[in-house]
Amino acid sequence: MASVESKPKRPLGVTIIAIVAAAGGLLSLFGGASVLAGMASGPLVLAVIVVIFGILGLTLGAGFYTGAKWAWMAGIVIYIISIGLGIAEILYGGNVGFIGGIIRTIAGIVIPVYLTRPGPKGFFGKSTTLPSK
Repeated sequence: MASVESKPKRPLGVTIIAIVAAAGGLLSLFGGASVLAGMASGPLVLAVIVVIFGILGLTLGAGFYTGAKWAWMAGIVIYIISIGLGIAEILYGGNVGFIGGIIRTIAGIVIPVYLTRPGPKGFFGKSTTLPSK
């Protein structure tokens, strides 16, 4: 009988960032769509980028929650890139973008740092130990 390797229990922090990613995705979609619909001010190009990051946030939220292996690296890369978007939102995004930019910049720093800790790495199937020879 073949042994089935069980997945480690999801750390509470991963559950929290899954919720934060999904909620941030929804808020980004709302904020970007508000600008595109003319209900809020801000550059249209920035609004389109924010909508794209909203879709990525929803996707990452699902990936974080389920422990998808791709979500670990994608989360690190996307959140580091989002620091630049957060700064652009602070500078050019109007009132809605300013608040979103602050949240995005903080998340862009905190989430990648957390994901590189041993517990989250193990949950996503990333080895935290060197293979023995």
